[in-house]
Amino acid sequence: MRAALEPQRWPRQVVSALPRASWAVLQDGPRPWLCLNGACSEALEEDVQAVTKRFDYHWVWRNTVREYGVPGYRHGPLLVPLDEPLYGHAVAHWLRQSAGLILVGPDDGDVLIHHLQRLHVLTASDGLPIGFSLHAARQLEELCEGLPASRLSDLFGPIQRFIWHAGDDQTGEWLFADAPSGDRPQSVMDEPISLTQDEEVALDRASLAWFMRDCAREFRRRFPAYDHPGNEPKLWRHLAHFAGEATDQLALVTERDVRHYMGLRFRYLHEYFAQDAALRDVLLQRQVNGKHRLFDAEARLMERGAST
Repeated sequence: MRAALEPQRWPRQVVSALPRASWAVLQDGPRPWLCLNGACSEALEEDVQAVTKRFDYHWVWRNTVREYGVPGYRHGPLLVPLDEPLYGHAVAHWLRQSAGLILVGPDDGDVLIHHLQRLHVLTASDGLPIGFSLHAARQLEELCEGLPASRLSDLFGPIQRFIWHAGDDQTGEWLFADAPSGDRPQSVMDEPISLTQDEEVALDRASLAWFMRDCAREFRRRFPAYDHPGNEPKLWRHLAHFAGEATDQLALVTERDVRHYMGLRFRYLHEYFAQDAALRDVLLQRQVNGKHRLFDAEARLMERGAST
């Protein structure tokens, strides 16, 4: 993880928070579908039957080359027309656990299935495949945020809106993204979406923005003083500064390590980092794995904190 970081709030541009999820919002619009992740439960089909008492669901990977390959079609998406009883069950048992999402439109299930069958993989600018799943909430958000409108139309195809739950059951949020306005594709393409180098750069920026927003959410929760609206500017300044230290000065490269370092900076006094030579020596040993450096640094900080 490396980028030039300036104080900003990294706002979403396309994806929006849904104040609350409700069947009333869905029933008056275009047809809603439930797209479930078969990999989350070996008994998913039986569970759907028990709720719907119907058999009008579709395994998306049936009649494709992935049907009897590894891991098999039952580990792929299961598409089900959504009604009120199924919606209530889905919110309680699947959507909040990131085991599914809601697709709004079209009426024709065959058109939707055809589109979903090509969304299991993307093609990178070097021609190599990139695994993709609509059920990967972060990946979906980054694509919606990073792709230009013309390519976003390819992702949506006949779908008018994605609705999903991101994060855990207690602190997560409902999100939605609408298809770009303007001309929509008249037909569904058979080939996977191919990314250009510029689009990959844009997706990297979207990934960084997601990471910074997620860190802000975490640190507001861990350090309640930063959850006050008046401290928002200070929070974002610190996020940019601490992340810049982690990547530029300490050469930390993984999000896990950058997040760990930022947490230490929020938790412990600035004077420790500025004046403790032993702590600086530990952190600046770039030849040492970042995780190990941070483990030793945290031990040093705990020692300093206990002595004051």
